[in-house]
Amino acid sequence: MELEKCSECGSEYYKASSKMMSLCPECASILYGYEKCEHVFKDGRCIKCYWDGSKSRYTESL
Repeated sequence: MELEKCSECGSEYYKASSKMMSLCPECASILYGYEKCEHVFKDGRCIKCYWDGSKSRYTESL
């Protein structure tokens, strides 16, 4: 799967897992209300979207 780096939180994620360019599914959900990934973590990353749990200062404050 092709990886992308989130421009908000900096985590890598599977490009196909997000409906927004340059935002991981988590940040897209927090910032724009897109459907949230039902994360399943294994070895520190979600096996569905590859997000590592990172948050930006801004998304943490919301």
